[in-house]
This record gives sequence, structure tokens and C-alpha cells, in this order.
Amino acid sequence: MSQPPIERLTAFVRTHRRRLAFLVLAVGIVVVGGAIGDAMPRDVHLRYAFGPEHDALREAHVAFLLEDEEVQSARFARAGGFPDRMDHEVSLAPGRYRVEATLRTDASSRRVERALRVPTDGVVLLDLYEAHP
Repeated sequence: MSQPPIERLTAFVRTHRRRLAFLVLAVGIVVVGGAIGDAMPRDVHLRYAFGPEHDALREAHVAFLLEDEEVQSARFARAGGFPDRMDHEVSLAPGRYRVEATLRTDASSRRVERALRVPTDGVVLLDLYEAHP
């Protein structure tokens, strides 16, 4: 006569208790580690494009907002004007960001808003001169 399935399972668990405990611990670490890893900030490589009037630009302030709260910002100033494109690396946690850039020349100031989703791979081009609908 064979044993009922529950007795076979109970005997298996008793025999392999340490191995099963290690397996449960390992799976827990992988699951929790993955969740924590998804929330960790990561470096995002940005390339700002200032457009044809880049040489008149004197200052740029770029702010990264997550749910209307500024989490990171950078200010760049160049008395002789900016290059057409400029690289910048910023560390951001995963999410959808609103990027607000204030660009100043000697004569005027304008504000540009863009969207950014993190994580992202490669170089992200943020054009700060073209009007978006």
C-alpha cells in the first residue's frame, strides 16, 4: 500500500528542510533585490540642443520635476555663448519627469518644458529650442 500524497510531502520537507529554507531565502532575496534595484537612481546621459541662436545664450537652468517636486537641477553659465549641443549626466530614480529649462540671453529669457522617462538607454536628446504642441 502506498502512502497518501501529504505524507510523502511531509517526509520530503522533513528530509530536505535546510535546502528548502535556503531556496526560500534565495528567492526572497532575488525578489526584494529586484524591487529595490528598480527604485535605485541611475545615470542618464542627456544632450541638450540649444538651436541656431545658441551663441546668444548666456545661462541655462534645467530642473527635473517628479510629481511637481524638483528633485534635481543644474545651472550652466557661459559669457561667450553656448555650443549648439551640450552633454550632461544626471542621476535620477525611475519615473516620468517634467524637465523645465529657463534659457537667458542678454536681452530675453524663455522657458521650455519637456518630458523625460527614466530608465532610458543611450543618449537622450532634449531639444530646448523647438516649440512643441
